[in-house]
Amino acid sequence: MGASRVTGADIKAGCERLGIAGAAEVHSSLSAFGHVEGGAEAVVDAVIGVFDLVLVPTFTYGTYASPPEGADLEQNGIDDGTVWDAAPEVFHADMAVAREIGVIPETLRKRPGALRSMHPIESFAALGEGAAQLVASQTLDEPLQPIARLFERGGWVVMMGTDLTSCTAVHLGEARAGRRYFVRWCADGQGRRYPVRVSGCSRGFCGLEGVLAPIAREVTTGGARIRAYPGAQFVSLAAEAIKRDGTTTVCRERCRRCLDARAGGPIMRG
Repeated sequence: MGASRVTGADIKAGCERLGIAGAAEVHSSLSAFGHVEGGAEAVVDAVIGVFDLVLVPTFTYGTYASPPEGADLEQNGIDDGTVWDAAPEVFHADMAVAREIGVIPETLRKRPGALRSMHPIESFAALGEGAAQLVASQTLDEPLQPIARLFERGGWVVMMGTDLTSCTAVHLGEARAGRRYFVRWCADGQGRRYPVRVSGCSRGFCGLEGVLAPIAREVTTGGARIRAYPGAQFVSLAAEAIKRDGTTTVCRERCRRCLDARAGGPIMRG
């Protein structure tokens, strides 16, 4: 059989079958649908045609800088062999989204009226009513505030062809469970290093599938599963599960980020 062929109208209808509206944090994979007529633009049209406020991750990873001398911290999710970019990019509002995040967030970021927060690693773009308040809520120390604010207004987590390893809201659940953000460094235009906080590894997040399944709504469009979860309940259930069993979201490789996150996060000195 050939690849599925879907239209933006098909995707919009799929989202409407979920029976939800309002605000949504969206994670997406264009290829999961099959062949989409109109590509990522059609998907964005569909999403903003259903939700009056859309939030997407617009993370950038070329901005990581090496720590300044003497600034290394224990339990900070950094392996001894970590290699830092010798010439990190300086973040700016028009910087392209990392390829790992996907073409749909990049497309929404470029839409007229879309606003982007200014965290140099974990920025978000928002489009719709209330977008300015969401992006303005983010700080260098609290990167996930836009998600928290979206859920305060009854927003949904919407996964379009992706699984929980792509879901930034789980990181908010980790924070609510008491795990602290890691510290990383970026560089400004003069080459000066400054610290920011970032979330950790997400490769073990599918360990929460069973916990979250009871609150999920699901439809299939083309080759993609579209799942939606009420955001506040999603974060609450994730946090409770992590508190009960700290191994729930630890990745199969038991990487340094997962082990340090489970241990409580960075040990701050002074």
